[in-house]
Amino acid sequence: MRAFDLAKYLRKNPPLPVNWPERCRHAVVIPVYNELGSFGATEYSIRQALKYTPEKIAVIAVINYPAGADKTESEKLFNLIRSGVFPGVIPLYLPELTGGVGAARKAGMDAFIGILKPEELEKSVIFSLDADTLVEPEYFAVVLPAALQGGAVSVGFSHQRAGDFLHQAAIDRYEAYLTRYVEKLRQAGSPYAFYTVGSAFAVRADSYVKAGGMKVRQAGEDFYFLQAAAKTSQVTSLPEKLVHPSPRISSRVPFGTGPAVARLLRNEELKEIPDAAFILLGAVLGKVSDESLAGAEKFLMQMPVAAAEFFLKEGFPAAWKRILENLPARPGARCEAFNEWFDGLKTLRFLHFLS
Repeated sequence: MRAFDLAKYLRKNPPLPVNWPERCRHAVVIPVYNELGSFGATEYSIRQALKYTPEKIAVIAVINYPAGADKTESEKLFNLIRSGVFPGVIPLYLPELTGGVGAARKAGMDAFIGILKPEELEKSVIFSLDADTLVEPEYFAVVLPAALQGGAVSVGFSHQRAGDFLHQAAIDRYEAYLTRYVEKLRQAGSPYAFYTVGSAFAVRADSYVKAGGMKVRQAGEDFYFLQAAAKTSQVTSLPEKLVHPSPRISSRVPFGTGPAVARLLRNEELKEIPDAAFILLGAVLGKVSDESLAGAEKFLMQMPVAAAEFFLKEGFPAAWKRILENLPARPGARCEAFNEWFDGLKTLRFLHFLS
């Protein structure tokens, strides 16, 4: 990566100072909020996985809590890490943090980016985990080379076993629900057919910077970040289930695993998108080519009526005209530009529109 590009990113995203005991090529970033009871198991699973790779990998615990929250657990864990109870873990303490888990993840990732030289970014990987997540012993050995080759990796996962039958059944149904969605996207030919789970991805440092860094949102920051990474580099999917998130019910975010499992335990169904919508998505994506995208009207005329209505509603003709005016004259440029415009979020809106 050019020194100019890295300097530009760091000016917009100044990293927090961290006391680095040694220089590492890679880093694991773990947001920690009121997870004193689970952090030990997470740290132990990471330590076991580190035995299976010769690479030096820093472990950064971003200990945080929002304003007005009880800080007892956070302070206790911070002091335990500083006292050496978890050897090798680097604490980054952010009391009264705003922006939720996305802000915590971003702070740790930016801090690591801040110590890298421009020529090191293409050889460095950031692993994203949570403080109640376990990893398999081969986690680093498998994920690291995949991220170095592809730019970003969505890692296969399965939740830890729940404490009772009903809770486990809800987790199983939620995982099956996610799998159906991603698989149907893949069958339709979407370039955004990958899981977007904050505790189950890794990204090469230069791809992280190109994507504009971690997104700060109250929820869905992992979705928006990986969507950006798919536009600027590549997101590959690893089928191996190397990550095991917690099955706990949580109300910290408005959507995601915790709220979805809570709904299933209340016997509420998760809304499924009809297969017909995915078939129409496949029909649209099947028409994407440099020739068909020579003009918006030409492209829309090849679509089913319902699909064309969505593109008109989204302002595609005017947007595509502007895009074409600034597009380089090279093979594949129109297809790439279309996939950037018709991104993961627009794909989801498209499917809901047809539903």
